[in-house]
Amino acid sequence: MASIANSAGLRAAAVALLCCCAVAAQDSMTTREASARRDGDLSAVHEGERAVVRGVVSCRVIRVTSQVEQLGIEQDGYGLVLEAEGNSPLRGLQPGNRVEAAGRIAARSGLIVMQVASVKVLGHGPAPAPVALEVDELQGFRHLGRLVVTEGRLASVRQNIAGSSMLIGLSDTPYKLFVPGPQYADAIASSFSEGDTIRVVGMASQYCAAPPYNRGFQLNVADPSHVMRTGHPLVLPPSLVAGFLVSTLLFAVVWYTRERRLKAQREALRRSHELGEEILGASSAQDILHKLVAVVPAIFGVTRVRLYLLNPGTKTLDKVPQAEDEAPLSILPGSPRGGTDAGAAACFQNRMALAVPDSSRCPFPPPDALAPPMPRAVLFVPMFAQGEAVGVFEIGNQDRVRDFSPDEQAVAQHLSNQIGVALKLLDQRSVREQLFRTEKLAAVGRLISGVVNELQAPLSSICNLADMALQQQPAGSGQLRVIAVEARKANDMVSRLVSFASSEPVEARPVDVNLVLRKMAEFREREWKARGIRVRALVADEPLPVLGSEGQLEQVILHLIVDAEQALQDSPEKLITLRTMRLARRALVEIAYSGRRGEEPSGDAAAALGLGVCRSIIAGHGGELRAIYLPDTDPRFEIELPRAVRERSSAPAPNHETRDPSQSATALVIEPDEAVERHLLALLTSRGYRVVPVPSSDSGLDLAQRLRFDVVFCSVRAPGLNWVELSEGLQSRVGGFVLLSDGYDPELAADFEGDGRYVLAKPIDENILERALQKVEAILKARAAAR
Repeated sequence: MASIANSAGLRAAAVALLCCCAVAAQDSMTTREASARRDGDLSAVHEGERAVVRGVVSCRVIRVTSQVEQLGIEQDGYGLVLEAEGNSPLRGLQPGNRVEAAGRIAARSGLIVMQVASVKVLGHGPAPAPVALEVDELQGFRHLGRLVVTEGRLASVRQNIAGSSMLIGLSDTPYKLFVPGPQYADAIASSFSEGDTIRVVGMASQYCAAPPYNRGFQLNVADPSHVMRTGHPLVLPPSLVAGFLVSTLLFAVVWYTRERRLKAQREALRRSHELGEEILGASSAQDILHKLVAVVPAIFGVTRVRLYLLNPGTKTLDKVPQAEDEAPLSILPGSPRGGTDAGAAACFQNRMALAVPDSSRCPFPPPDALAPPMPRAVLFVPMFAQGEAVGVFEIGNQDRVRDFSPDEQAVAQHLSNQIGVALKLLDQRSVREQLFRTEKLAAVGRLISGVVNELQAPLSSICNLADMALQQQPAGSGQLRVIAVEARKANDMVSRLVSFASSEPVEARPVDVNLVLRKMAEFREREWKARGIRVRALVADEPLPVLGSEGQLEQVILHLIVDAEQALQDSPEKLITLRTMRLARRALVEIAYSGRRGEEPSGDAAAALGLGVCRSIIAGHGGELRAIYLPDTDPRFEIELPRAVRERSSAPAPNHETRDPSQSATALVIEPDEAVERHLLALLTSRGYRVVPVPSSDSGLDLAQRLRFDVVFCSVRAPGLNWVELSEGLQSRVGGFVLLSDGYDPELAADFEGDGRYVLAKPIDENILERALQKVEAILKARAAAR
């Protein structure tokens, strides 16, 4: 018997030793590591491996089927489901037990479990509290195996042979509550109904039959006592009902207000589109303004509408008159008057919309006494056509302060761009009409040219025969002499017509302007007598040469004379004055006529286009053509051309002092025209100046604040800061400020010159530049002596 007992003891010891070795061979894992999943189908990473896991029991044993029991443990916020079959080692475990479970990692319908072989209780502590989670937070792997509590509205209740299923949540993927055991079916069906709000405590689990295992999340509940109803759908508190009614009322008020505002915006947008279509079919700028005055006040709620158009010839903003008897108004963007003139000029120069909610607080100077008062609120919008600014569109309220919203500014900008396009279409329409007329005139001209060419040879023969007859009979009759004189006049007229029709050579030649003017006067003499026009010719006998094309200059002068004749058609006093003058190295031709002073004649688009062509011809000769309509003088045309000065070998060269480089002055040049800039740089560097060219007035002001300059040359067309503000900002820093104008402007020179400020006309005359530099150097020497 003793031997049998000893052998049994040896066998037990061997079995225990084998168990210890098996346990030692297993891997120790955390609950997080044991629950790891693969990236592809989300299956268990350690499936089939043996492991030892420690944790705290979080819930009671749940019998999911008649043979299978499950229990949840937690460790560091991660859970794991322990599973056993038959004589389960999980029985007897209570929430709060610290256990060490050994077994194999497996998967049951997507849920990672440990099939327990043995469980060892290491101690006991407080039971883990259930984790409160929302339904959406339970639709994942993070909380599987943990004891959780959630709440939601019951969507449906179902029963099967395995137990009762309850769906909570109103989303597309409701969350499933599973109470195993058919014995609880009647209790659950009688206690809960759809729409109830329930609170449930259970173990987070999963039931997914096929990969990928990313769905089928559910909550396993031990018994119906862990499911509690917290609210009924039919019972609503009075505060909730009152809040719902108040919210509904507020929503209705907001919706009604919004619909009214949107309806007004849609109506304003519809009217603006209709107005834009009407504008495109307008016949003139004044017609466009009349259409705007009729519709724009209703769109924007304003009382005032104005249009300012850019005049390419005078470089001014001209206000479009609303009535025929309204006085013309022109704004010089570089030096505007106060009030709305300053606002329109600032808007045009900056190419940006300018909103003034309250004109009493705006920085613009007040208007003068003769100008109308500025509206209380005003909006200036630039008009663009093909990327080019063509004017300014102004709307405003005369007596009321108001803000122009970004939407209103956007609509106004859209409308102003349509106005610019309409003006461009008007110009193109005028060009097409003029081209059509030109084609007709060209056809007539070709016919006349053929006739003239046929007449030229017989007239030349008559002149030659008459001269030969006079040579053979010097004392012949006077009739033969009259024939010779009249034939020579006819031959000269035909030659002039041929010169008009023929193409001019490209190279410039010296042309006597006085002779050209006298020829044109003789050519129009009979027409003047027929119309009763008196002519006062103040043309010197000595030549006044300029470089250019004689035929082109004759065409320009003839066109201006014809314009003057047409302007005198309804005038009681018909007088044309022809005058030529010398201005330094420039020649000035003036064609003045008696008419309404200060009023520009209302010509058609063809006449305006012809004047533009004349301006282009004169500009090609390096000169300028000006049409001047001042209140105190007769209307006149002025042609300013550079004189053709003959070089003489005996003439002394310009006397420029050679300056010491150490004492050379520094000049700042702001000129956008590259040709004028190069010419000015050559003139200044030849006099020993250091020259710094900059592209804009803003760059020049910034540079002048950091460096010292002796003289500044600034163009009236310099981009950026206004030249008036630039001169005021730099007057105390430099010895002189020289303004470069596009042509000789006596009013600008009279207003600006003085106290170290000068005006030079382009192209720059070397002698006038030298005199200005001498005055600047005198100022610099006086300042240096004063120090």
